[in-house]
Amino acid sequence: MPLQPLTSRAILILILVFAAFGAQQTAVKAVVSDMAPLTQTFLRSLGGTVLLALWFVSQRRNPFRAPTGPSMLLGLLFALDFGFLYLGLALTSAAHAAVIYYTAPMMIALGAMYIVRDEPVRRFKVLGILFAFLGVALTAFSGASGSGAATVLGDLLCFAGAVCWAATVLVIRATDLRDLDAPVVLFHQLFGSVPLLGLATLVPDGGWAVHWSPALIGSLAFQTVGVAFLSYLVFFAMLRRHYTSQVSAMNFLAPLFGVVFAVVLLGERQNALFWLGAAAIVGGLCVVNQRRAGHPA
Repeated sequence: MPLQPLTSRAILILILVFAAFGAQQTAVKAVVSDMAPLTQTFLRSLGGTVLLALWFVSQRRNPFRAPTGPSMLLGLLFALDFGFLYLGLALTSAAHAAVIYYTAPMMIALGAMYIVRDEPVRRFKVLGILFAFLGVALTAFSGASGSGAATVLGDLLCFAGAVCWAATVLVIRATDLRDLDAPVVLFHQLFGSVPLLGLATLVPDGGWAVHWSPALIGSLAFQTVGVAFLSYLVFFAMLRRHYTSQVSAMNFLAPLFGVVFAVVLLGERQNALFWLGAAAIVGGLCVVNQRRAGHPA
């Protein structure tokens, strides 16, 4: 099936997908007092694995046909990715987490040019990446007010999650995993992370001290069904049907939605330094996803 330009319907679907991605940080932050972050991400991965396995059964496909070593590495990186992110969310604001976590595409672009070397070096992209990382520094030291304060440690944990996300993509691009369908790769990320995240919930300080509430149930359902299963599947379907550069160009919507949901739903208030840093990150993300005539992003 030849790739097609984005249609109005596809753009609307992608807006909803990136809104779900951006809302995830707010969903986690809203219920950290009801369930520990590591327990949330464990249940998210477990539920996503089960749902994706059932989807493969319905498609009569076997997702386990994949190189063992790289697949195990994917599970480790995925566990570290969301482990760091969810721990960071307990210590910083949802808006900070959303903005800093979505610096990963910049690191992916940098790694593709200098580590994996499957993309040519482009100075305008490097400048956009450096500009975005300046935004991270501004954001990390901007503080926050309202329902959740921000800390440098929390921001650094979210940034570590972004580093693991970038490493995951680079491992996929540098190994035989690049020849597999994206849903199969996602399944191995989720499946491999479950035992590691399960062990992480056994740490002291009550990893399983849970206060069940409608908000917690709704948050877990959204994280598991809405994000880990449906949003990812739809996103990968869009990548199969439309030009990657056009789909990737809309990545900047995720941190923007993340900030909006944090402000509206959690009452977080940010200062001018945060908005300056966020603008630098989103601007850098837009530059990274730009393409010049004759070249993919």
